Amino acid sequence: MNKKLALVLYKYFPYGGLQKDFMEIAKELLSRGNSLKVYTRSWEGEFPDDLEIIQLGETGISNYSKNKKFIKKAFKALEDFEPDIIFGFNKMPGLDLYFAADTCFAFQSQSKPFLQKYTRRFRQSIKYEEEVFSRNVSTKTLLLNNKQLNEFSKFYSTPSNRMTLVPPGIDRNWSTYKPINIRERLSIPPEDKVLLFVGSDFSRKGLDRAILALSYLFKKKKSATLIVIGDDDQAPYKKLLQQESLDKKVSFIGPSQEVASFMKSADLLIHPAREEAAGNIIIEAIVSGLPSVVTESVGFSSEVLKHQSGEVLKGEFNQDNFNLLVADTLADQKLSVIKESIHNLSDCDYFFSRFKYIADYIENEF
Repeated sequence: MNKKLALVLYKYFPYGGLQKDFMEIAKELLSRGNSLKVYTRSWEGEFPDDLEIIQLGETGISNYSKNKKFIKKAFKALEDFEPDIIFGFNKMPGLDLYFAADTCFAFQSQSKPFLQKYTRRFRQSIKYEEEVFSRNVSTKTLLLNNKQLNEFSKFYSTPSNRMTLVPPGIDRNWSTYKPINIRERLSIPPEDKVLLFVGSDFSRKGLDRAILALSYLFKKKKSATLIVIGDDDQAPYKKLLQQESLDKKVSFIGPSQEVASFMKSADLLIHPAREEAAGNIIIEAIVSGLPSVVTESVGFSSEVLKHQSGEVLKGEFNQDNFNLLVADTLADQKLSVIKESIHNLSDCDYFFSRFKYIADYIENEF
């Protein structure tokens, strides 16, 4: 039986991981004849012809006030639509289903400055998380990995029948992209190893850590170039590059639709994120046959270990240890071993099954 779904998220822009998941889930649900309306504060990029999008505006000065006012307006607008399911992609009260693209805020807050816990934004984040995971609500949640499951269970004792693990999911077209000649396009010396950093939140994804790892390689006379794909303020990182005398060893590409081609042409993905609920780029790298070095804070670091697709820096982050791990992984023999272990995974159904799985779940559970 076809259903009416309201899809609710704060912001849409084409290159965000959450936003990519949202779009693929919406496409799958539409392909099955369901009726969808999207409620969001703002929308960047193209408007799909078959998806009704309601922009409610960026009302308020702080994120605290924008979130609060958006939720009030969205649920007022929902009264006219009368959906069967309110499907949220950000934590907020009143959801029937939540797609957990975020980490557990309560868990992450343990390492935050004490006074931060008295801010309105902090209290709102905790409150909205409780409205999704508390034992006293009925919201069902779709989780991306066991790391999330363990953290949310620890803090909220959410009943297990409300929490469902979903498989990874990337666009099936990923495997159709072809490699490109990175060295020719970006004038990279032939002896350089090509490191790839992908992410549009440079601080959270650890670009500074990646640059310091590149500096270590430079000081050890190991030739390498870093390519940065993503949309964020470059100024602080260009200042760091000047301090480390690496201006000519880093190329900022900006947002790109050629990520798959870059992955199939680089030597190593480095993803030293401070916080990452899942990290789809880890799956994208595996499917692309690209070795990776990631931090344990990345949810899909477990996939790196499972498929022997690279190295994981375990425990609390240490820059020296990360530098050594990157240098060790870049050895030709090590790269060859990793590539051999993942060369046949490009068409593995497991990596592409998230969106079908979620649509099946919705049909069966609601």
